[in-house]
Amino acid sequence: MAKRASQQKQYYFSDRLQRQLAQIGLHPLTVVEAPSGFGKTTAIREYLKENLPDSAREYWYTCLGESASAAWRGICELFSHVDDAIATGLRKLEMPTLDTLLYMTAILRNFRCEEETYLVIDNFQLVACDIPRELMSVFSMHGNSNLHMIFITQQLGPRRHLTIHTADIHTIDAPAFFFDREGTANLLRMEGIRFTESELESIYTSTEGWVSAICLQIINHGQTGSFDLTADIEQLVETAIWSRLTPAEQEFLLSVSVLESFTARQAAIMEGRETLSEPIRELLKSNEFIRYFPDSGIYTIHGILQDYLRNQFYQYRPEEFQRRILRLAGQSCVAISQYYPAARFFMSIQDYEAIFTIPFTGEYLANQREMKLMEYIVALVNECPEDVLCRHPRFLLMLAYPLLFDRQMEAFQKLSGLISRVIEAGDMGPEERTRLKGEFILLQSFTGYNDIRAMTAGRREALEILGGPSDVVVNGMPWTFGGTSVLNMFWREAGTLDRTLEDMDECLPYYLKLTHGHGTGADSVLRAETMLMRGEDDEAEMLCHRALYDARSYQQICICICAVQVLARIAIMRGDVEGYFTAIHNIQDYTRENSSLYVLRMVDLCMSVINFTMGITDQYAKWLYDTEGIKRTLCAPAIPYAQMLYSEFLLIEKRYSELFGISQSVLGTAREMRYMLPQVYQPIFLAVARRNMGRDREALEYLKEALALALPDRVFLPFAQQWGELGPLMETLVSGAVTREAGLRDGLADLMALGRRQSKGAAAIRRAILHTESPLTPREREIALLVRDRLSAQEIADRLFISKATARTITRNIYSKLDIHSRAELDAMDF
Repeated sequence: MAKRASQQKQYYFSDRLQRQLAQIGLHPLTVVEAPSGFGKTTAIREYLKENLPDSAREYWYTCLGESASAAWRGICELFSHVDDAIATGLRKLEMPTLDTLLYMTAILRNFRCEEETYLVIDNFQLVACDIPRELMSVFSMHGNSNLHMIFITQQLGPRRHLTIHTADIHTIDAPAFFFDREGTANLLRMEGIRFTESELESIYTSTEGWVSAICLQIINHGQTGSFDLTADIEQLVETAIWSRLTPAEQEFLLSVSVLESFTARQAAIMEGRETLSEPIRELLKSNEFIRYFPDSGIYTIHGILQDYLRNQFYQYRPEEFQRRILRLAGQSCVAISQYYPAARFFMSIQDYEAIFTIPFTGEYLANQREMKLMEYIVALVNECPEDVLCRHPRFLLMLAYPLLFDRQMEAFQKLSGLISRVIEAGDMGPEERTRLKGEFILLQSFTGYNDIRAMTAGRREALEILGGPSDVVVNGMPWTFGGTSVLNMFWREAGTLDRTLEDMDECLPYYLKLTHGHGTGADSVLRAETMLMRGEDDEAEMLCHRALYDARSYQQICICICAVQVLARIAIMRGDVEGYFTAIHNIQDYTRENSSLYVLRMVDLCMSVINFTMGITDQYAKWLYDTEGIKRTLCAPAIPYAQMLYSEFLLIEKRYSELFGISQSVLGTAREMRYMLPQVYQPIFLAVARRNMGRDREALEYLKEALALALPDRVFLPFAQQWGELGPLMETLVSGAVTREAGLRDGLADLMALGRRQSKGAAAIRRAILHTESPLTPREREIALLVRDRLSAQEIADRLFISKATARTITRNIYSKLDIHSRAELDAMDF
């Protein structure tokens, strides 16, 4: 069969490495793992060029330190070259987590690949994934003999989660890339270099067979006619590369070395020109230690050279030179809209005025939350001189919003005081001063959150002063702060829910006029959620469609997501299979229509809410996996809702000790922020846990606590969702005198009717899921079959190389997902 033509440049690989490379086509996945400078990428690239038949296909994706979501999209794009359906399924998962990892195998098992294909993922160590080895293990299970995946990576940490089964993976690690004495000699001969036995021995001993060091010696020999047998790697870089550059080339490489990667436009800015000079173009094209990625238009410098350059830059160049280059780096980042990295460069040289020229928007700031943005803003507020801050009051307004929403109150109060000082000083035109005053009053109205009445007064006054929309609060910011429940945001006191609805009707019109419709439809969603909680699903459905119609008119995606979440929960209550799957599809569509980080996180929350209602934890997002992850990801107003979901996750997983351990903290946060919904749900979760532990008396006390908060507002659904466990407890309450004594009789009949309806509807949806797609992951299905075959937990553990405790945990999850309670019921199930 015809082979691909190779490039003119020749490469030499050791016999040991060639034997390892020859096995790539025999395995579904190969991991090439070695430190920087070992020639991993070159070896794979040249091997594939030399050995693949013309009919074979080859696709590459190189990670460049992008966000996790961007890297995952790039990986999925590889699969779209072969099977677009598989790529679409993987995209929906986002970057896999421990909870979604095994679900990948269900997607990959249908992989279609008719021709010999190689998918290469380079620089895999830069992917922001907490479980890189486990992810590669699952990719190796694609099961298609025509597909071969190759992961090129620097050294990764050890495997952290031993329950992931390792499939057929071929590993090429660092020792394969070292040259022995004979290989070193062959490499030198291939380059046409004559050497003595003594020189060969010295080169082999000094480099220890490391290909990058040998190549530097070859470069040095080509330029000087001799080897530098006493040099370390930094000296080799200096003699083989650095000393051969012109002063202009040296300064250019020093300049771009401060960037992790750079585009041609950035390179021109760093050179101080409109376009790159011809010598620099040639340098970027010919230097073996600079790589170019045509798909993204990005250059990167090899780690060995970059380490040398950065050491030269930060240790041996004068401060004035450093400041000039770092300022240019900031300007180059602004030119390609990388505003946050630009701000960090300007901050490093204390060029605060430059920071205030960056065209930040509220939407941009909202999408940088996971990049330690808040730490940066707080540092800026604390370190920048007050007179400089006061020269940019509008910028201060924009910074004040994320500080307030993150509860960084000390920094927020400082900015508020500075803005107030600027207004009082009056060192501006009357029109500008009036506008600043109106914007400041609007900002201060948010300090009344979540008291709608308190916020209304400020917004009314701000509208009177501004006479129209704000310049600071814009449509692109998430109105719900990233949460998915408007009811959770504003129900703040037992017995006041109907008044809250009235307050929203009064307040929202002022805010909509101030913000070009930011939050349009929120009043309808709030009322729809309230009706849902009371079991009035027809009214709730109508309000959801009204909310969607209004919100779409103003591109209010966060309101749309909230509305569709309510529609999904209505479908579960009714057992409406078609409505359920339509809602799920519509929710997931928002991630395809909008790549904003807050939209992705809201969809995570939505899927968690819906799946927990069904007793399923497969779709639980990684960042929701612990309370600290929640705090890092969400603004403060959305945290109590996510903490409530995490508590439900612990309940479903039967991790009762952890549930009780965090409950006081969760309740404390909810009470401090005046959120009623978590205060209702948390004791319900505790009641269910206590009942499952056989402690019904304590369970009844928790149940009464929740009822006392919820019944005055006829909030029934939280109880109905847990009806399987709470039903018997409710029967005990109704049959006893305790309900009369506690004033809990009103509404109990309606609550119990809703509980039975919710239970029936959820069961219908679960049956439909089982008929369309098993809720079990492949590993769960494997264990379910073993349980059906009467294997014990220990026997399952021994067969699958997992712990006995893991086998038992997975078995409990299987029973929960299938809504069964015995092995006999499992025998009758089709899963």
